Amino acid sequence: MPEQTASADAHAPGASGGLRLGTVLGAPVQLAWSWFIAAGAIALLFSPWISRVRPDLGPGAYVIGLVFAVVLFGSVFLHELAHAVAGRVAGYRVAAIELNVWGGFTRFEPREAPDSPRAAWTSFFISVVGPVVNLALGGIGWLLLDSVGRGSVTWLLLFGFVFANLALGAVNLLPGIPLDGGWALQAVFWRITGSPYMGTILAAWAGRIIALGFVGLAILQPLLVGGRPDLVTVMWTTAIAVMIWVSAADAAKNATRARRVETFDMRLVIQPAVAASWSAPVTEALEYADPGTGRRPLIVVLDRSGIPYGLVDRSSAQDAPGSALVHEHVRPLGPWIGAPRDITAPHLLESLTHRPKATHCLVLDGDSLVGFIDLQEFFDELLDH
Repeated sequence: MPEQTASADAHAPGASGGLRLGTVLGAPVQLAWSWFIAAGAIALLFSPWISRVRPDLGPGAYVIGLVFAVVLFGSVFLHELAHAVAGRVAGYRVAAIELNVWGGFTRFEPREAPDSPRAAWTSFFISVVGPVVNLALGGIGWLLLDSVGRGSVTWLLLFGFVFANLALGAVNLLPGIPLDGGWALQAVFWRITGSPYMGTILAAWAGRIIALGFVGLAILQPLLVGGRPDLVTVMWTTAIAVMIWVSAADAAKNATRARRVETFDMRLVIQPAVAASWSAPVTEALEYADPGTGRRPLIVVLDRSGIPYGLVDRSSAQDAPGSALVHEHVRPLGPWIGAPRDITAPHLLESLTHRPKATHCLVLDGDSLVGFIDLQEFFDELLDH
């Protein structure tokens, strides 16, 4: 789902504060303050390798390390831009692109997407295009390495560019949320199960396994070759693993809640109801029973123009004289919405976004009134579901 196709490097609900770099595809591009922390860390990690290759550079190795951080920033931006372009091609509006300490994310504005094979495959395409762009950039850079003097500053930066893009593409394709490969896996499960939320839950579990794998690899790989785990490597892989685990858990939690809505049985809250004209006799209305169930339904009184007006108050109507009419014993409905008989909980919630003040829902079978939903009861049952 495009709302969840954040880059593998982060998963956040919206752009945070920072420097606004400009606008792309009508959306702001933000450089979060946390990116400067990442840039410093990258320079410190990259500069020792530069010093080994070019010891003559001295302190200049740290300058090149900072330049590499900017090069990496450009690669992440192209990664996110690929997500944004793919989303626009699929008909989504880009809300924001952010670059931060974890890399970045692209957020799309909410859009009601049909639960269809096309929607799932659209999500798959948007998810994988970012890593594919990185792999392509890394491949192009690799082909250019031989044309640059080995050991030169240009070669060092180009080598870093190749390594960063290949690593960014490969890691992001790992099949577990919040990585891009995880959202691609979510789309596959969505297609198989027919539920985007079930797809998210399954792909989030894969993300947790990957998080454990990062830490396990950092600790076990050196031990298997007779060495000792490197403390710095264990620390940064653990930081990445924690980010992946927390993001996967958050995605699974939200999807579980949405899944409850998706599977909610509307029969729990739909009460049988019939319509009665404004001047219908109370006695006839009270005596009516549903032929199928034998239950006495709620009686919705229509006004003189045929618009639902209110409910018959049975307690007061029971003692009414035989000549009494239903409109003499009616309680006004207040704001209401109409819905088809096969309404689902997600569709009802979507309808309520357009009529947020509605307190009741009238269920229709064609032009006939067949049911009534007290929306407060609906919300209460939904929370208990």
